[in-house]
Amino acid sequence: NDSGVQWVNSVLAHRLSPVKFGGIFHVGVEVFGKEWWYGACPVGTGVSWNAPKEQEQHHFRETIAMPPTRLSQVEVGAVLRLLQLEYSGRGYHLLRRNCCHFASEFCQRLGVGDLPAWVGRLAAVGSSALQGLGSLEEQVGLLQLSRSVLA
Repeated sequence: NDSGVQWVNSVLAHRLSPVKFGGIFHVGVEVFGKEWWYGACPVGTGVSWNAPKEQEQHHFRETIAMPPTRLSQVEVGAVLRLLQLEYSGRGYHLLRRNCCHFASEFCQRLGVGDLPAWVGRLAAVGSSALQGLGSLEEQVGLLQLSRSVLA
């Protein structure tokens, strides 16, 4: 539930703490007045946008300032068209290919650097743990969840 997610985040990555260990986050990238994000959907791309800080399925937490992109709006549009092809809604995975992965890749393609490591740390730890489980994930359908589970 939403209050449980917020509690985990307040313990592992309090927004005022100088040291953050990770958490359960929805991440979007704001550029040229739109916040771009990635999530699960049954058909088409999982890449979408909304007005900044207005994603209704998630609780806004904080903004991480990144350097401004040197790309033009046309160039950013070209980057997004490629990402929309690469990030299908059915390709979403809670730990291995989620909004944190999308945001990280989008920021790198914008030329503004990578996200702070703590943003995707909990998903990375979970993904590593799944590798130790081998094919168990596929056998039992482990983690076939949509992003709304964490909303």
